[in-house]
Amino acid sequence: METIPVTRKPVVTVRTSLLTQQQILLPLLVLLAAILVIAPLIILLRSSLLPAGELPFDTLTLTLQNFAVAYGDPATLKLFFNTVCYAGGSVILGLMVASLLTWLVERTDMPFRTAIKVLMFASMTIPPLAYAFGWVLLLNPNNGALNVWLKNLLGLDQNPFDVYTLAIMIFISATELVPTMFVMLSGLFRNMDPQLEKAGAVCGANYLKTARYIMLPLLTPGLLSVAMYMLMIMVQAFEIPLVLGLTAGVPVLSAYIYLLSSPEGGTPKYGLAAAFGIGLLVLALLLMIVYFVATRTAERFRVVTGKAFRPKRFELGSGRYAAMIFILLYFGVMIAPLLALVWTSLLPFYQLPSAMALSRISFSNYRTMINSTKVQQAILNTFILVFSTATLAMLLSAIMSWFAVRKKGKVARFLDMITFAPMAIPRIVMAVAILLLYIRTPLYGTIWIIVLAQVTAYLAFGTRTVNGALMQIHPELENAATACGATWLTTLRKILLPLLWPHFLTAWLWIVAHSMRDLTLALTLMSADNVVLSSTLWVLWSFGDIPRASALLMLMVVGLLLIVLPIQLYAARRAETQG
Repeated sequence: METIPVTRKPVVTVRTSLLTQQQILLPLLVLLAAILVIAPLIILLRSSLLPAGELPFDTLTLTLQNFAVAYGDPATLKLFFNTVCYAGGSVILGLMVASLLTWLVERTDMPFRTAIKVLMFASMTIPPLAYAFGWVLLLNPNNGALNVWLKNLLGLDQNPFDVYTLAIMIFISATELVPTMFVMLSGLFRNMDPQLEKAGAVCGANYLKTARYIMLPLLTPGLLSVAMYMLMIMVQAFEIPLVLGLTAGVPVLSAYIYLLSSPEGGTPKYGLAAAFGIGLLVLALLLMIVYFVATRTAERFRVVTGKAFRPKRFELGSGRYAAMIFILLYFGVMIAPLLALVWTSLLPFYQLPSAMALSRISFSNYRTMINSTKVQQAILNTFILVFSTATLAMLLSAIMSWFAVRKKGKVARFLDMITFAPMAIPRIVMAVAILLLYIRTPLYGTIWIIVLAQVTAYLAFGTRTVNGALMQIHPELENAATACGATWLTTLRKILLPLLWPHFLTAWLWIVAHSMRDLTLALTLMSADNVVLSSTLWVLWSFGDIPRASALLMLMVVGLLLIVLPIQLYAARRAETQG
């Protein structure tokens, strides 16, 4: 009987500690999430109702003047039309190419499948700025290398291409979207039950008919959900519209909001920018609703059951040569702008490829960039930004996801809803909202305001990643740790984190790559003291220092590849071995 108090007392103490830790932490997490996500949106709405020239905390006056100016202008309709055409065209073209590439890699005996997967993952790390700048060098109507070469080769009077058009913008953005779509579609194609194809063959249908009448209808909901998700991303796209769209005379909402909030000359029109931001936010929310409808519809088309199966690969036969040509053409399109950047980065000034230009090649631009005090400061700021953002975002995501998955109360569900909300908030809208919220605080103008903005933006990705991984771990492991006397925080550190580590690391690397390549938040919140690599690139390019901008961009691309590529190569080989 003397042993009974000894065995029960620690359990009672642990449960009390467990309850106390969670009760204290959950409200604090909800408050933190509200400050990160909800507060900027409230300030955005408040700013949209301000008189011209005022800041949110300067006056209590409310007016609809900004909305009247923004949406009473006939040009606004064209602005929305350009945004929808650009986003829709990019997604449709990208989805067509990505679907064909995914089918070739996942469902056929296409050679070099592992190499193609690795190249796709590597392509995801390349900043959109690299594609935009590279294609300008290739297709500039005055001296684009590809334009000049084709004009001389074919004896044309005019250049065959003009990079400053909506069609080329869509083409460049579509090629940049394909790797992400490929990753999203891979599981969809890989997990198609081969029994469905066999049933079609038994009925006398060839592969084309089977694909048309069986596979395509089953894939349609999944394809639609991917398309709607990417459409949400593209209505927020900023880099390519900023580089090409303004010169082309095809402004989209994201670039126009940036110009209103950060004009090159004159006073920022924050109220008008906020009014347009509300419109872009509403458009993104409507697309998110359609996305949720599409994903719910996809649940009816589940064809993978608990029975083990291994999908049979379609034999391409002589068609593999055409498939290889298609693959080479795609990667040629992806590599061409990077080669243009490499060539330009090795010259003292921009020149078309020639024997004379070849004699001027050197690494002086790279040395200049590395030795520049401003670039060194930008590299240091970028280092602080990407590692602080990724680490803070994933730590917050891990803790918030635990409450979202393990707790069933209304507060936990509300926390989960808040953390997912940034997915529907366009990046430029978030940037303007955070700018207005913290413009009178010590955070403004420092690197930490960009860290704060990026942590908010990537919280949705982090929590979705951890949520999915955490659902696969049974709570009995945590219960066992608690029974052994471990506190809740100890259980997270000793039990869950080691199990979640692969997912945690993958998401952390994804945030590192996207944090480094992000221009929207860095440029909108830029000051003299918080310049990072992406904003430095834009400044160099804007002032016409193309060779040095190209050199810095290639250094950035190589740095990203060295961080991400080894891990992705290992993951692709492991998946190929197990699949």
